[in-house]
Amino acid sequence: MIRKANEPLAQMAATDKLVEKYGIFDMRGSSYGLRKTKCTKDHPCSHLVTLYAKMGLHRYNLLKGTKFQLKHVKKYIVTTGSAAPSYYMTSVGIDDTAGAGGGSSSLQTFQTQVSQQGRGKFILTCDIARIRGETRNDNESMIIDIDLPEWPAENPFEKYCMVKSELQDNDDWIRLYLELGVAINEPRRGLFNLEIVKVATDVDEGINAKNATFYIRYKDLSKAEDSDCIAIVRRSFDEDTECFILAGKSHPSSELIPKKRKIVGEDKLSAENKRINTGLGEDDGAENQKIVN
Repeated sequence: MIRKANEPLAQMAATDKLVEKYGIFDMRGSSYGLRKTKCTKDHPCSHLVTLYAKMGLHRYNLLKGTKFQLKHVKKYIVTTGSAAPSYYMTSVGIDDTAGAGGGSSSLQTFQTQVSQQGRGKFILTCDIARIRGETRNDNESMIIDIDLPEWPAENPFEKYCMVKSELQDNDDWIRLYLELGVAINEPRRGLFNLEIVKVATDVDEGINAKNATFYIRYKDLSKAEDSDCIAIVRRSFDEDTECFILAGKSHPSSELIPKKRKIVGEDKLSAENKRINTGLGEDDGAENQKIVN
């Protein structure tokens, strides 16, 4: 069948009318440039879509002070024809804190949108994260250049490291940041075997600051080599556009933290010998010590 030259334009115009009538999340009928998927128990959505839905809920929790957790994704719409698509997800979130006083837990239907800003790059923007029925302008932010965070001059794990209680209380979104980075960089993997070792941040306002960089040291137990890694993740929020951004990358820890040099046999020296060695010149003292990596 020979298509007319203006047929794509007509299809796009028809899609625009459907979006205007029903909204992008509840759009009906056939559409051009959009693919609709319904998630069921027998055919659940992909792990990456689940992570994107969790990112939307995390944005909502961070701004609203709530503690919603993802129960399941009901459906989603993804843009086609681009290496960096946008996902529009309808999901169910549960707020267990609502039942703390003896009442039932709160279930809410959420509408969230997450866009990739480059193929194979951990640069994600979230412009929409709301309970269904809440009103807000659905225009997406036009963000082109987002710099990936770098390793600072001073080792952040020596400056501020989260204590065990902080890690336990915030494990859900810390693990989300980590799994997003791994899933985007290695999309062929559906399951994760990641052990978080320690986490540090660069801000004094605390771990709930809207703008902060996090350093997550972890072990990828599915790898035989280079399993000790560090993920650097920066989150930011633009107050004017209400755009929430996560950007990051991972490195083997050996690329960022040099191994400490140690003096073999120093622990065997007596306190008296150490004092004597301190008084020797550098050349003489070197004869009693052997430096190794």
